[in-house]
Amino acid sequence: MIDLDEELRVLENSIRDIISFVLLKVYGPQWVDKLKVSEGRLEHWKENYSKEHDRLKGSPLESRLIYYSEFYDLCSIIDKHWDNGFSEVFQDKKPVLVFLKVAEKFRNPDAHSRELFEYQKHLIKGISGELRTQIMKYRGKRENPDDYFPVIEAVIDSLGNSISNPVYAQMIQSSQVCKVGDMVEIIAHSIDPLGGDLDYSIDRIGRKSWAKNNKSTIVFEKSDIGKCCDIQIMIKTKRDHHAYSSFDDYVQIRYVVLPS
Repeated sequence: MIDLDEELRVLENSIRDIISFVLLKVYGPQWVDKLKVSEGRLEHWKENYSKEHDRLKGSPLESRLIYYSEFYDLCSIIDKHWDNGFSEVFQDKKPVLVFLKVAEKFRNPDAHSRELFEYQKHLIKGISGELRTQIMKYRGKRENPDDYFPVIEAVIDSLGNSISNPVYAQMIQSSQVCKVGDMVEIIAHSIDPLGGDLDYSIDRIGRKSWAKNNKSTIVFEKSDIGKCCDIQIMIKTKRDHHAYSSFDDYVQIRYVVLPS
């Protein structure tokens, strides 16, 4: 079953991340000031940030302004800054802009008021996979010695912890204290640059529970009590060789667990 909202959200964040990555290299830390977008759109992003801040008081919040843009903005930025590095990321400008406009159409709230056909859901999944694969290949050429191994794109959990484009073995410290019996859902996102299937393991250190599902629920136990209940999120391809012996990438989330 295709989760359309999830596909669109992951694609949207992947595009935001690659925009940040490319334009940071071109313009430096103040790259947002160099964007070819109107003051009105920038104000709209700031309003979106304020709304999220009010809605999620006390929860971790993404601070990068680009994360409060919309598909319309992302399409416009890639179009207007094509020669600033995006021609190296994507194979052809026209299909990318068409794909993003289609995604924008389905991201529109009005689209949620009607039932979608299966072919429409598969269309979005295909668009998401194609664009994210191109991004992954671009990243692979610059971050790894070859274009062979997948990396983790993003990890989020139900407590509001999240990270995008983490480095290998990066640790995320949970901002909330948990208790025995509490549950947390963890979701990992990745894509194989060669188009194959991935397996995921989301479990405590020392345990591996490989599955095709990129989501897992952890229930904290008495043995988890302490300041360092570390959950490893790992990925691997179906191939015989991996970036690190038996897997291709991993990150960790560290939780503080107290007695119930």
